[in-house]
Amino acid sequence: MKKANAWSLALIAALSLWLGAAPAWGATAPALSEVRVFKVESSRCEETIPERVTSTQMCTHRGPTKVSVMEVGLGNNPVGLFNGAVLNGQRTPVCQVGNISQACNGAGTLMGYIYVFDLDVQAQGWFEYSNSSINPPRNTLKTQLNIR
Repeated sequence: MKKANAWSLALIAALSLWLGAAPAWGATAPALSEVRVFKVESSRCEETIPERVTSTQMCTHRGPTKVSVMEVGLGNNPVGLFNGAVLNGQRTPVCQVGNISQACNGAGTLMGYIYVFDLDVQAQGWFEYSNSSINPPRNTLKTQLNIR
């Protein structure tokens, strides 16, 4: 039986430390499973939008307005529209840390994004958001909200 030399043992220890700190490359990304508007904010009011609601209810939004969209899973083609016009949005990654979902800060597993779109509402119109999953079944999900 051969004896292990000190260099081979040091190499194994170094590789173990490096691999232990590496991400799980083999893990598949979560498929896109939900997209929905959850908040609309304007100078007139802030509304929390319940699931399956198709129109704002509390007030008539006008002027600068923020629309927040929750996306569960990962997509690769996010598109926000208001009355057909393409919108720019900012996204914040959301991670699962234990059984809590929170903004990613280096801990946890990426589970989706929160998108916030800035729009200028001059009259009632339709906000639409869609995205396509990055992995099978590569489905495209869409949500719409009539902003009064």
